[in-house]
This record gives sequence, structure tokens and C-alpha cells, in this order.
Amino acid sequence: MKLYLLASLCALASFSLAIAAESSLDGATLGQMEAIVTQCGKINPADSAKFQELLKPVIADVPAEELAAARKTEVYRRAYESIAEQLAAANKDEAVAACAGVIAANN
Repeated sequence: MKLYLLASLCALASFSLAIAAESSLDGATLGQMEAIVTQCGKINPADSAKFQELLKPVIADVPAEELAAARKTEVYRRAYESIAEQLAAANKDEAVAACAGVIAANN
């Protein structure tokens, strides 16, 4: 589970940042990235600012109204909950390693 979770979150964050750089706001991408930022910030509060930095390219130049609308969609909710559930299901060491991997993969 540890390797799968780590690989999945790293790939997801990298892929999401690449998509965000090329296109307009996507509810699934936003949900996934906000779940990573929120959950990893709780798991490793010392790196909370680093996780927040990962979100900036996803929401850059997006009007507040568009962000609010995207957060109300079913696709956003499902994407957010999927990542949050994976991190919650992992043991503490796996979750910490997965979150650290997200930062390492995106620096």
C-alpha cells in the first residue's frame, strides 16, 4: 500500500500541475490538489506552506466565483473524497512518506 499511495499521490500532483498549466480550471484537478494540500497539511503541519505552494498553479488567475462554483460540483467532491480517503486509510508512516513524496516530486 505504501508504494502505491506514494506513487499515486506524486503522479497525481505532477499531472495535475501540468494540466493546470495548460488549461482552465477543472473540478477534478482542483478537488485532488485541494485534498492533497489539506490532508497532507494535517499529516505534516511543518510542511503546510510547501503544500499550499502546490495549489498556486492550479488556481492561478482563476476568479473566486469560478473556484466557488467548481468546489460545489459533484466531480470536485468525488475527487476530493477519493484522495482524502486514501490518505486516511494509510497508516501514519505511509501517509507521511506519501506527502513528503508529493513535495519532492514537485520541486
